[in-house]
Amino acid sequence: MRNCFKQTPFAFLAITVISLSILTTSANASGQRKPPSPTVTAAIVENTLVSQDIPALGTLKANQAVSVVSQVSGRVSSLNIEDGLFVNEGDVLVSLDNREQSARVKEAKVTLSDAVRQLNNSTNLYNTKAISKDQLQAQQAVVDKARAVLAREEAALSYLTLTAPFSGVLGFSDTSTGALLSANQSITTLDDLSVMKLFFDLPENSLSRVAPGTKIIAVTDAWPDEIFTGTIDTINPRINPNNLTYTARAVLDNANGQLRPGMMVRISVQQKAQNTLSVPARSIMFDGNKKYVYVIDADSVVHKNFITTGESFEESISVLDGLKPGDRIVDEGVVKARDGISVNVIDANVASNAREGGENHS
Repeated sequence: MRNCFKQTPFAFLAITVISLSILTTSANASGQRKPPSPTVTAAIVENTLVSQDIPALGTLKANQAVSVVSQVSGRVSSLNIEDGLFVNEGDVLVSLDNREQSARVKEAKVTLSDAVRQLNNSTNLYNTKAISKDQLQAQQAVVDKARAVLAREEAALSYLTLTAPFSGVLGFSDTSTGALLSANQSITTLDDLSVMKLFFDLPENSLSRVAPGTKIIAVTDAWPDEIFTGTIDTINPRINPNNLTYTARAVLDNANGQLRPGMMVRISVQQKAQNTLSVPARSIMFDGNKKYVYVIDADSVVHKNFITTGESFEESISVLDGLKPGDRIVDEGVVKARDGISVNVIDANVASNAREGGENHS
């Protein structure tokens, strides 16, 4: 029995060769097995209408705003102002004691009347050759001077009555009847709130897309559910060299009086929709300073394709060069793609459901 199981050197060598052959065959079979294709979703490159509105922050100012100031000193004889009162252009707001100045106006009128009477007499005398032309011209000068004095005194009298230069809303005032006002003393404020002026800064690179007539949308925290619309009417011709911005001014209707001077508002400068090629922002990869996407051919093989991009939108980027309408590119799963490999393209909804299922399972 022992001799039956005795192995000769040749038998051992044969067994070893067969074992090595089996292992080599196994190793070769394992090395030839291809890794599974990565699963990705695809996006179709197509022309789309996109609009890139320009955001900004702005400050409101009244259409017109002044401080009601006394030009001369005087005692208040009549006060027709009330905090928050709406007044019309030309309404009398404050009257100062004008008795002394009224007397000066009357005196100037009498002087002018007498000078005119003497000029008439001089004219008759000149016509009869009783006086010279120089004498007539001298009397004319007296009349002209009297008229100038009267105009000056009437102007001084007008300073004692303060009227509204335009229609608007009065501010607060602590002036009372009988108070003695000094020259240049502020009495109250007057603001025209029918139209508001909105000032805001925009980046230099938007200058070619903004012009008088461009529409804007404005919102403010004071009225979060309200949207105010307006139009840019003026653009400052100068660029601020410190931050490369320029100032624009828009006009907003404020017939309901909701907007007030000093309010800060968020602005969206409306832009025309442009027809452009765009791809999802997540599809774009970087190779140094270059950008590329993976294009999927008819055999589901991906190819690295360099592109030139334009403006960025919320979730997409416009493409200026490197793609054409109808191209299929890798969307989700782009990090798993490599140039020249095959991919398994699935529907985006399937990928979304798979992600949601994984989250719920975890």
